[in-house]
Amino acid sequence: MAKFAVSLKKYTTTVMKRLLTIFTIIFILFPFFNTTSAQSSLSGRVTQGQNSAPAEFASVVLKELDSKIVAGAMTDNKGRFTIANIKSGEYLLQVSFIGYRTNNRKVVLIEGKNVMEEPVNLKESEDILGEAVVTASYSQKQSDIERTKINTAGSIAASRGSITDLLKSASSVTIDNDNKISIRGNSNILLLIDGIPTTVGSLDGIPASATESVEIITNPDAKYDSEGTGGIINVITKKEKRDGISLVSTLNYGLYSRVNGDIMTAYNKNGWNLALNYSGKYHQERIQSDLFRYFYSTSASIEQNIVSSQKQNTNIVGFNAIKRFESGDLITINLKYMHPEILNSQDITNINTSTGGGNFINRVNEFHHIRTTGEAIGEYKMVLKKEISDLTFRGSFSRTKGERPGEYYEDGVFVQKSDGGGHPTNFSFQSDYAQKIPGIGLAEGGLKFFSRGNTFKTETYLFDQTSQSWIYNTFLSSDLTHDEDILSGYLNFSSASNKSFTYKIGVRAEYSTSFFRIIENPEEIYTTKLFLSPSLLLKQNLSNQSSLAFSFTRRITRPTYPQINPYVNMIDKTVFETGNKNLKPEEVSKFEIAYNLGNNGHSLMASLYLSSATDFITQVSSLYDQNSLMLTYVNGEKSIKSGIEINGRYKFSSLFAMGINSNLYYGKTTGESNNFDLTSSSVMFSGNLTANITPAKKGDFSLQYFYTSPQTFPQFKTKSVHYMDIGYKRGLIKDKLSATISVSDIFNTKRWDIESDNRIYSLKNNSKNQSRVVWIGLTFNINKMQLSKPAKKDEEADGALIKLGL
Repeated sequence: MAKFAVSLKKYTTTVMKRLLTIFTIIFILFPFFNTTSAQSSLSGRVTQGQNSAPAEFASVVLKELDSKIVAGAMTDNKGRFTIANIKSGEYLLQVSFIGYRTNNRKVVLIEGKNVMEEPVNLKESEDILGEAVVTASYSQKQSDIERTKINTAGSIAASRGSITDLLKSASSVTIDNDNKISIRGNSNILLLIDGIPTTVGSLDGIPASATESVEIITNPDAKYDSEGTGGIINVITKKEKRDGISLVSTLNYGLYSRVNGDIMTAYNKNGWNLALNYSGKYHQERIQSDLFRYFYSTSASIEQNIVSSQKQNTNIVGFNAIKRFESGDLITINLKYMHPEILNSQDITNINTSTGGGNFINRVNEFHHIRTTGEAIGEYKMVLKKEISDLTFRGSFSRTKGERPGEYYEDGVFVQKSDGGGHPTNFSFQSDYAQKIPGIGLAEGGLKFFSRGNTFKTETYLFDQTSQSWIYNTFLSSDLTHDEDILSGYLNFSSASNKSFTYKIGVRAEYSTSFFRIIENPEEIYTTKLFLSPSLLLKQNLSNQSSLAFSFTRRITRPTYPQINPYVNMIDKTVFETGNKNLKPEEVSKFEIAYNLGNNGHSLMASLYLSSATDFITQVSSLYDQNSLMLTYVNGEKSIKSGIEINGRYKFSSLFAMGINSNLYYGKTTGESNNFDLTSSSVMFSGNLTANITPAKKGDFSLQYFYTSPQTFPQFKTKSVHYMDIGYKRGLIKDKLSATISVSDIFNTKRWDIESDNRIYSLKNNSKNQSRVVWIGLTFNINKMQLSKPAKKDEEADGALIKLGL
């Protein structure tokens, strides 16, 4: 087996080197060989709705007058598109985007560059629900070298409750048994909600029904904060784009103790867009775990059987107001209130064995996680010169009040209690300036001030049997504050999009100051850091349907509060956790080459990537006392990951399509810290296979199989994980109602297994939750303006669309 792993590693390395060489040669030489008889190009912009917002991922198709497809493209995040290398003449331009009526118009192209002076504005579809709820006509996912965008309405997984269920469809994302998210093996991720850093601790508490889409940004440009060496996850909350008064409601029920849903009412008229939204989630789950740990130095062992019952209740209320003026100026106000609660009850049977004998203890842990979050975002966009330049001011505030009361019992006796919590707070203000240089490109620059902090206090008491009183325990109590301010500025320039070769180059500078204050045992730690984050994106259109792109970025992960908190947190009787107040930031350089192909419902994106991190942050464990472990965080020397990611979709017919999403990478870590050996290396794979059957226009049957190979990390390994989900979605009652039925983990194979064998101890731990659940869902969608006038049938254009993403 070891020889096979070595051979596979050598083979993977050799193949990747050859592919990298081929891609590099093609990328460098293609502009010199790109000769064609076509001498015309067409570029323009696509906007959506009454607000004329840029329509990203809109499909633009150029046809002969007899409807024969000539070429196509997809709009970027500014709504821009370019179709190059075409003959002059008269054509039919067809622009389409999900939820909007297809726009058809004749265009006459002359030799040379043709630029559309006015943007193509797409009007809301009268039959929006029919498109929005059926996967067959709504792409679940779009991918390019910068990011992957998952559309909530196109994913049957959205009915199962949380955002983590949506993220599983991306091959670059892995989620462990504690819902910890990693992107390409790195769990240091920046979490954004509507583009703003948030104090929400976990995505698992946010119902998927409250979102419009989720972005996984692996190669962000200089406009984004450089925080997050793994990348960025941006949650985009639900918004209503149709004119008039709308009401949308979703309800999903999981047999027998899970329910989630939302209701939103919106008003969109005369430049005003007002929306009020409520989302809720109730989730009850039972988890069965077994653990065996053996300590080499003492020959002691611990065997545990753990039964955990978890009840999760989440309520979210959001209000969004947008006012667009005739001048193009825009004012946005976004308010959110989030209140997730998790009640955990653990029944732990402990069997402790040592050279001196053994004992049996039954321990019950009851602890309650309560988080109340308030967020506010205000934005003013001032158009200085229409379609040329604008200035934007944005401010945000996010504050969470966290509480964690706990009670602990041993053999039925109340022995320990604790109460504590923190108040993480984020505040930011930024200004951004954008200047379009006709025929050349877009220049952007901005300044930002960001402040985050936390005040945390925990009080723990142990019951003294002799005095029959509660005694304050300083070892398990804490009282500290942490404040960090980051001042940043960026410059970004992207070339005009109407060329076969385009580029985007930028640099971001961030200066951070961190102040850490320990109150009970007085100590203050003050640090500063200047970090430069350049970014580069090069893109060569090989044809009207394919492109080759290269990306380079640098990013940083500054230690989070739990990673530097020096106080001790008791996980159970034999495992404790503490932070490392001297932890250094993790820095990474990332390179990627990607090939993208899209044609008539088929798509392929293949990328080679390499990341090299210094001072990488990892969790390690050491012996504490004789039969206990202490978990903490340390910096390793270097972590290197190189891999290949392939995402593809093939549409066999209007009835059947298949997709594959795969990520294969080789990971290696080196370093030693306080006698911790941080060396590891392995080849790891994660991916999924999807099949979509569309027996009727308004219905879609989906089957998805997931597989994650064994993975190796410093000090522990995980076994493979595999499972299958199925679902069916159907539009009903003239598309005002849709129904969904799905089953997660239909064969009940999903489980979590960990093994470790190091100089200190050996460990085997397995865990199984209630992963097989039957879900039934209903979505109701009505618009007053649609009811007051007859519906107009949209153009039948799905078969002719060029979709570059899945």
